[in-house]
Amino acid sequence: MEKQQNWSTELYQGLEVHVTAIRKEDPPQLWDYTVRICEPGVDASAESELAAESGDDADYDTAEEALEAGFSRGYELVDELRKDS
Repeated sequence: MEKQQNWSTELYQGLEVHVTAIRKEDPPQLWDYTVRICEPGVDASAESELAAESGDDADYDTAEEALEAGFSRGYELVDELRKDS
């Protein structure tokens, strides 16, 4: 069964950075994140996202720490996309 994801969104360099914190299954007390980069107004769960990435092999103690790390990674992804265009 797919878990419901609550996306937090910030606008960065003209793109939307969507991040959700995900509780890990093993060990269950730790957190990870998923990042999606989209054009403004596009649903984060839509298939048309520009870029998507899941986690960074780190473990986070709280959902807030995972969100912060996710946004940091999201900004890096946008910078890479902008550099390549």
